[in-house]
Parts: sequence; C-alpha cells; structure tokens
Amino acid sequence: MNKYAITQATYNKAAQCYWEKVVNLKQYNESYDTFCALLPQKANVFEMGCGPGNVTQYLLRKRPDLNYTASDLAPNMLALAEKHNPNAHFLLLDCREIATLHRKFDAIIGAFVLPYLDKVACVTLISDCAKLINPNGVLYLSTMESEEAHSGFEHTSFSGDDQVYIHYHQEAFLRKCLSNNGFEVLHLIKQACHEPNGKVYSDMIFMARRIQ
Repeated sequence: MNKYAITQATYNKAAQCYWEKVVNLKQYNESYDTFCALLPQKANVFEMGCGPGNVTQYLLRKRPDLNYTASDLAPNMLALAEKHNPNAHFLLLDCREIATLHRKFDAIIGAFVLPYLDKVACVTLISDCAKLINPNGVLYLSTMESEEAHSGFEHTSFSGDDQVYIHYHQEAFLRKCLSNNGFEVLHLIKQACHEPNGKVYSDMIFMARRIQ
C-alpha cells in the first residue's frame, strides 16, 4: 500500500479510539469560534476529513443554523460522525477528489487535513477549494508546521503499532498557494507543540476569504 492507503487504514481501524481522544479536545475551539463568526446565517458549509465528527459537532452546537455537509475517506470514521451529528449530511469522499462535487459552498473547513497531503496535493486541494467556494466565502485550513525533512511515517497515540504518514508544511508555502488562488488571509494562528519524543512543531491555522 502507498502512504495514503496506509494512513487511511490506520484511521479506519482506530476510529473509536480516535473519537475518545479528540471528543473533549478544547485547544482549537477559539479558532472554530472565529470561523463561525465569519459565516452568514444559514451558510452552506463543507467539511473535509471530518473524522469521527468532533469538529462537526462543535460547529453545529455553536451554529445550528448551518447547512452542513461533511466528508471523510475512512468508512468507520464517517459512521461515527453520522452517529454524533444526525443533522448533518455526510459523504464518503477523499479530499483529493472534492472537485467532483460540482456545487458551491459559503465556507469550507479542513481541520488537520493538510498533514496527510504532500505539497502537490495541497496545491490541488486549495485550487479545488477556490472553485467550490462562493465569492467572499471563507476557507479554514489547519496543519503542522516544521521542516519538510521531518515528514514521514509516525506512530500515533491512539493506533498502537499502526502508522500514519505526516507531511509538515511551511507558512510561506501555504500563503503563496492561497494568494495564487484568490484568497486573502484573515487570520493566522500558531500554537507551539512539544511531543513526548522530543519533536517540536507548530500547529498552524489559516482562515482566508476568497476575494477573486
């Protein structure tokens, strides 16, 4: 299997463990609140890589007026997301294939989708998002910032001996991708992270508006 298939298999296998790990995670809530404040009433929102639906749940509790569609590549993750969010619509879909949707949204959110995509796939994803977002629509993307050389397979805290492939990205690269696709960065949030194994990186959250 290639790195994408291995990562997908790990998350599919560990879906319930992952839900238990993230359901009460609060460190990104302030950024989700900021995202919600940028959305008009009854906005059409699309979430990529929704996992077990923890972000979906938080956003819909904050903004029950949203028309919400979410997607994930792992069937077991998607089943949990549907269970936890009966008022949302869900699609089994690879984020690398969102161009097949052929519809428009007022906002798109991808909470930590980019760490699983290489640079070529990131460029394509942001381009696809630009085509799916209405003028003045909002894009939320979060990732992990470190040197590209640090990218590779890693063990996770929820999957035992299974691994996922993590791609680390850089601010300048993502700013350029966003600008090239008609996005203006509204907010950039960075949070330093220190892993028990000594690895240091930053969580990096972009919120951008489509102006072209």
